[in-house]
Amino acid sequence: MWQFIEDNLPDYYRRNDVLRDDILYRFLEGEEVCDDDLEWIEEEFHGDKNMVAEELRRLEAGFISESLESYYKNLVV
Repeated sequence: MWQFIEDNLPDYYRRNDVLRDDILYRFLEGEEVCDDDLEWIEEEFHGDKNMVAEELRRLEAGFISESLESYYKNLVV
């Protein structure tokens, strides 16, 4: 899935929402997250991993949708 998103999501490497997803995913998996990011996660999600998981589902559903749209748009051009 991620390879498809990476290949087809416009501006993948420069998007703040992709970076946000990466940070939240690392938090959810218990990986290292810098103190500044932990601070906004605490402020926005109160450290609640269920809320973080819901945000990840929302972001990633959007990435998939946008990637599919871009893929088919480029396929017929």
